Amino acid sequence: MASSSTTAPQSASRGGANPLAELTDRFRSLEVGVREWMAKQPTHIEAAVTTAFGAVQGGALGGLMGTFAPEGGAGLPVPQPPPGLDPKAMATFKQAQALAGGPLVQARNFAVMTGANAGISCVMRRVRGVEDVQGSMAAAFGSGALFSIVSGMGTPNPVVNAITTGMAFAVFQGGFFIGNVFIHG
Repeated sequence: MASSSTTAPQSASRGGANPLAELTDRFRSLEVGVREWMAKQPTHIEAAVTTAFGAVQGGALGGLMGTFAPEGGAGLPVPQPPPGLDPKAMATFKQAQALAGGPLVQARNFAVMTGANAGISCVMRRVRGVEDVQGSMAAAFGSGALFSIVSGMGTPNPVVNAITTGMAFAVFQGGFFIGNVFIHG
């Protein structure tokens, strides 16, 4: 049976600590442990785990964003285009479908983008030994190309659309990476 003198300091230390700071410290120690474990793993294991975590994170974010969509995130099926629609109008319709669909569609799209980006970035960093703008842009190109294929967004030619979407993602990511380096040194 514990004496009252030993339980008093324990309860005082628990009651006096900021619970948010305590939670943050626990999360950081867990993160450090996971990073140390990941550093010891072969590239393919690190890439698979990183891709899976990125996809789960993106899926959760996409589902949340789809829930707050203007149509209320209703999981209603997206209307089909009328038959005989002009190909240019069809491309616009597909872009609207990719960005409109309910929470499940948004979750899928964001899971593909973030998972692919995280996995490719991980492999590029491991293979090249450095995290730089080229690796970041390669990851963005891959995630943009996969996003365009999964979402069905863009022109009637999926190959051209995957390349142009990938290039757009890469250019934006390169700009963000350089801007971040410029701002934070």
